[in-house]
Amino acid sequence: MDIAGQADRKTWLSIEGKFGAPLTPRQPVAYIRELEKGGSLLFVCPAPRIPRLRDELAARTTEAGQSAPGQVWRSGPAGVEWLALAEDRRMGVTSWPSLLAELGNALPETDRPMTSDLHQLEGIVAKFEDDLLGWTPEELTSGGLGATFAKALHSTRVLCRIVAEELGTAHAPQWHTPSRSAVLPSSGLWDWYGQRFGTAWSGLAVCLEPTTYWGLEGCRSPLRLGFNVAAARLPLDRLYQVYRDMHALSDRRFHDLSGPRTAAAGPAPRSDGWWLLPFPVRPGLAGQEAADEMRATARTLVAPLLQALHLPPSAGTAGATAPSMPGDLPGGSGSGPRS
Repeated sequence: MDIAGQADRKTWLSIEGKFGAPLTPRQPVAYIRELEKGGSLLFVCPAPRIPRLRDELAARTTEAGQSAPGQVWRSGPAGVEWLALAEDRRMGVTSWPSLLAELGNALPETDRPMTSDLHQLEGIVAKFEDDLLGWTPEELTSGGLGATFAKALHSTRVLCRIVAEELGTAHAPQWHTPSRSAVLPSSGLWDWYGQRFGTAWSGLAVCLEPTTYWGLEGCRSPLRLGFNVAAARLPLDRLYQVYRDMHALSDRRFHDLSGPRTAAAGPAPRSDGWWLLPFPVRPGLAGQEAADEMRATARTLVAPLLQALHLPPSAGTAGATAPSMPGDLPGGSGSGPRS
């Protein structure tokens, strides 16, 4: 264990710090056995890893008879989630940012050396907070809840940041929920997370829309990239050709990732209010390697748009003055995601 809180040589508190390393064979079962009755074990990890780590910890303690099957994690103070264990013990999980925030609040302003150390640790933690987790082929196509959904949400957030950096504009993803007045078959019922980049980019958008497409036949990735036609800056004929070029590049990338098993999918009909394509993700790739590949793919896919807008690759908005304008889906005759 990394930190042990002891009294009279008895361990009442154990704290284990995690970044990217998996659980060891002894974690958490052996650590719990070393605790006194009423003791606590706390794991600290990057926030994106919390859902999966919770599942792994609970499965191991249940198998060892240290927690009840289906035991629910309870939220506690300071951003810690706790699982009740046998013999009045408990096991908690929290994120590094939550822990560092508590430490920062507790530090006196005059403790400059400790403040400096805390800032250095925050810099290290920031790199891991942005880490991408690996996908299985099934997760990419079949939909998911819990840890899988959290992974999709985090991957979308990272993709929004990457595309924003490629365009040279603001990074501002958010939830876009249906309006209260929306009724079937209105496209306003589309619930999604992501970012629209406004008219400066002909309505380019990055999104995750878990309720409409992910898990259905033909889904190749939960991440989507495409255009809101209502925000088109380019003439629609030109924009549609850009979209078709991007779709062809996406198909080619899927073929590179999975070989002939992945068939090309036709672009959405031009009458749709949204022209979207699946964003290719390589199964099993994680961390900085996954982020680098995501950036390379994003750069390839947005190249036809930048060319049509007469902007250099990866310099995006050097000559653009329109700001990023995230917004909700427009009402009217547009449809949900396609292809």
